[in-house]
Amino acid sequence: MKIWVDADACPAVIKDILFKAAERTKVQVTLVANQSIRTPRSRYIKFIQVSAGFDVADN
Repeated sequence: MKIWVDADACPAVIKDILFKAAERTKVQVTLVANQSIRTPRSRYIKFIQVSAGFDVADN
């Protein structure tokens, strides 16, 4: 299982919950956004930066 998150619209509180859950359950969480997002160092958490534009992260 993998969890993909449109991180541009995701509240920080939810990202924190996802980070903790990824570590606890060992499930891969990938955040996609058009701006840099700080993530904890983890083998289960990845970040992909995409170009700016309407729904680019969704695609």
